[in-house]
Amino acid sequence: MRVTVDHPYTLAELKTKLETAFPEYKIAFRGPKALIISHGNIAGTIIVGEKKHFVRIQETFPTLGGLLIFAVLLLLFAVIIPMVIFLYTIKPKQVQLRDTIADFIRREYGSGPINASTDLLDDQV
Repeated sequence: MRVTVDHPYTLAELKTKLETAFPEYKIAFRGPKALIISHGNIAGTIIVGEKKHFVRIQETFPTLGGLLIFAVLLLLFAVIIPMVIFLYTIKPKQVQLRDTIADFIRREYGSGPINASTDLLDDQV
């Protein structure tokens, strides 16, 4: 998802603001250009890169171990069963976290409207 911003930002500045606004989330850098926000072991969001006019936010597994377990389950139980479980149990939690972070970024750095109703398959909100 791309969130349009009016003011410039840095990931370090964004990290400190997110830590004060959301103390219940764990926020850490994954490399120099990626910021991971996690809520438990399943729900995670990644902010990739520092762009001038937008912030790119994607839902993801917060740990590489969680991603590896999901990939192994996909291989062991064919693709259909793990994907159905993923789409009904894990994906909504990840999207909810992504939307919460996107709304915060819109309030802090942008002047655009906050879109509270998003579909699971929306790329641009």
